[in-house]
Amino acid sequence: MNCVRLFDNSIAHDESLSVGRRASWIQFRAGTFDLQVWFTPRGIHELATLNVDVPRFYCLLRKEFLYDGTAHHGEFVKVCVFGAASIYGRALGFHVLTENGAVIWRLPIHSLCHKEDAPVQPLDWLQFWDCFSYDISCTAFDRLANCRVRVRLRDGSSEGGQYMFTLDWYGGEDAEEAGDGGHKCAHVIALDNGNFAAQPNNRVQWFCPAFVTPWTEKPDYLTNTSVWKVERETETTDGFFYDDVVRASQPSQVGLYAKGLRVGGNATGAPESNGQPRPVMNPDTDH
Repeated sequence: MNCVRLFDNSIAHDESLSVGRRASWIQFRAGTFDLQVWFTPRGIHELATLNVDVPRFYCLLRKEFLYDGTAHHGEFVKVCVFGAASIYGRALGFHVLTENGAVIWRLPIHSLCHKEDAPVQPLDWLQFWDCFSYDISCTAFDRLANCRVRVRLRDGSSEGGQYMFTLDWYGGEDAEEAGDGGHKCAHVIALDNGNFAAQPNNRVQWFCPAFVTPWTEKPDYLTNTSVWKVERETETTDGFFYDDVVRASQPSQVGLYAKGLRVGGNATGAPESNGQPRPVMNPDTDH
């Protein structure tokens, strides 16, 4: 039986049965494949620009992407996905090694699948947002490693899947600000229909029988529009231990609202922790 595997670079093929406490793994049936996912406790923490290592996984590449979309539709090539590229304002690009020894760069996520009968779905259904920066990070979160998910696609339909790892961005306003146009991450998910997806938090419902009670109606949460800071002006002193200056009349934190006002709801805004009203902001429906 073919096997699609995902594991950290520190784990070699021949060590997959003897990693012990070095890694945890999950396995689920996906059509003609068993998808086996390996995670080390630390995940991947290196920050990168343009290119980033991802936990490698084996899957299928739609062969027409090797011919500029002109031929070989409906055919597949076995590949190992080992990296990703982030170009600001473009879709994610994945780097693959083919079974005959070619490295192909910057393939979109809809070029990949783990079942030959996976439906051909539009790229903007599978990845909701373009890259927010050239600076990107990849983390396989240990707490999410065993979670099943339900993904809400752009057409409003839902598809089950399995969490793989998370890509996130830094180094620019689009990547780091809160609010309407603020930061989003991309959870990479192996969908049950055979495709892969890269979706933000508000498009994914998580399942964990030991902790989560799944909602039956979508929560009415609002996107956070605040940016919190704790450092501000203070009196200087040469004392090693110094007395705090009483500032009860000043805001308890610096409120930055860089992404527009929220419309609707309480016209005066919700109170901040210092008792001052917060500006009414425009809800971000797709964060």
